Amino acid sequence: MATTTQKKVKETVKKDYDPSEIKVRRVNFQFSDKNKRFYYKDNPFSTHFINVLHILFPTGERFFVNSVLKHQKEIKDEKLKKQVRNFCGQEGIHSSMHERFWNILKAKGYNFEGYENHIDKLLHKVVAKIEVEGTKINNIDLVATACLEHFTALFGHAIFEHVDTNPKYVPEDMAELFKWHASEEIEHKNVAYDVMQLVDEDEYAKRIAFMPLATVILYFYLTVGTLMLMYQDRKYIKVSRLPKQFYQFATGLFSELHRDLVSEYFSFFKKDFHPSNLNDYHLAEEFFKDKAYA
Repeated sequence: MATTTQKKVKETVKKDYDPSEIKVRRVNFQFSDKNKRFYYKDNPFSTHFINVLHILFPTGERFFVNSVLKHQKEIKDEKLKKQVRNFCGQEGIHSSMHERFWNILKAKGYNFEGYENHIDKLLHKVVAKIEVEGTKINNIDLVATACLEHFTALFGHAIFEHVDTNPKYVPEDMAELFKWHASEEIEHKNVAYDVMQLVDEDEYAKRIAFMPLATVILYFYLTVGTLMLMYQDRKYIKVSRLPKQFYQFATGLFSELHRDLVSEYFSFFKKDFHPSNLNDYHLAEEFFKDKAYA
């Protein structure tokens, strides 16, 4: 019979990290309104590129969740069922945490409601509704999710491997948010893809056809959103400094995010591709090992 001491020791032993569990973590990030307007290396391009991600993530991740949940009755494997549930849980919390940052943006005078509404309608009213009954034009929202999840996983990889998150250059609350988000994107990067492969026998043709389009749409709206916010900041920006600041952004944050993305991006077009082929789960494990909320 175990002693009280043995029971306490057993209870405090931390369970080995298993990325396939896709744990839902109840985080509660708070953001300081004291951070500088251009909080990433004093650079408006870099800062607003990040701000656009804050704006895009909530509606994008609701779209991801909806596209996967539509197929939950077709999933018989218990492990994948659980992964889908926890994928949805993680994405829901991502949405709420990034949306919380909107209060900071609005307090600084940014107006992005029209932009966000447009993205929301594009995803939920257009892409999610693409289907021609009796044809193979279906599951387009799920295919789009698998494509875009490839991007979020690779961005997550880059945040740990290449992006400069030194506290001298970026607020700690912002770095913590994006590292947490990056870790969970790495953890659940296979879920939408596995569901797509399960429910659509034509997934390969669809994903190689849709990925170029998804890429163009993603970078178009990232560019539009960044320029929109910079225009709203025109009284805070010195035009004479813009060429140098753009160069610093292009060779800094943007380059860092894309350092491994090009080669990994094209791996998506291989017939035997699977997100787990890039085995970087240790990045998430290392990040979570000393987190109270992990």
